[in-house]
Amino acid sequence: MSLFNFPLRLYGCRAIIIAMALHELKIRYAGTLAGSLWSVVNPLITILVYWFVFSVGLKVRPMGEVPFILFFSIGLIPWTTFSEALTVNSNAIVGNKHLVKKMVFPTEILPLVNIAASLIIHLIMMALIAFIILLYGFPLSLLSLQFIYYLIALSVFTAGLSWFFAAVTVFQRDIGLILGVVLNVWFWLTPVVYGVEVLPPEYLFFVKLNPMFYIIEGYRNSFIYGVPFWHNLRQAAYFWSLSLSVLVLGAFFFRRFKNDFAEVL
Repeated sequence: MSLFNFPLRLYGCRAIIIAMALHELKIRYAGTLAGSLWSVVNPLITILVYWFVFSVGLKVRPMGEVPFILFFSIGLIPWTTFSEALTVNSNAIVGNKHLVKKMVFPTEILPLVNIAASLIIHLIMMALIAFIILLYGFPLSLLSLQFIYYLIALSVFTAGLSWFFAAVTVFQRDIGLILGVVLNVWFWLTPVVYGVEVLPPEYLFFVKLNPMFYIIEGYRNSFIYGVPFWHNLRQAAYFWSLSLSVLVLGAFFFRRFKNDFAEVL
């Protein structure tokens, strides 16, 4: 299969991806009393913990006129989707040996299945965030719908990294543990908890090199500040150049080594 036929093969498997994503959500919380509600409860608990620490304990002031809990929540949801999808996908091949060893099964869809499952949870969380926004008296407008654009951008970037890490983990099982450490550091290098205005100007350039900066700020621009995505075309050009490069390289790396998966496993 050539790299050029790769996207056509994925498109042809779209129904399988959706069906497997729904099944993944079903079995992920099978046997628990709350079921799939845990996918919403976990981020909510995280938000409440950070709210208590920063708003009640440290008494962090609002970000301008925006309450801290709202500012933080809107940034946390896309980050959580990204980090959880990447973590799960690092074991997408290793954890599905029974499928990988079937020569007719398209293993390249496994990372996309987990991403699709994460996106379903993401949309549920965004509905909850919309309720919180209205609760605080901030209006929603048509511009809020541009978060879909940033969600697509997030999905593209995550897919490229997922293919890469899913393939690498087959040959080096320590990658999953290393990735956990990297994501912890990456979280604090991304303006999720803090706003860019608190950073020294000389560091702002380096923060903007972080592709997740574009996503997090994009969500806040959509729901809080009302800034259209075409406002900063230079940042958009940088993000898409990097993300599409990651996507192509991730797909190439996965396709290059996929025939060796069954033998190694």
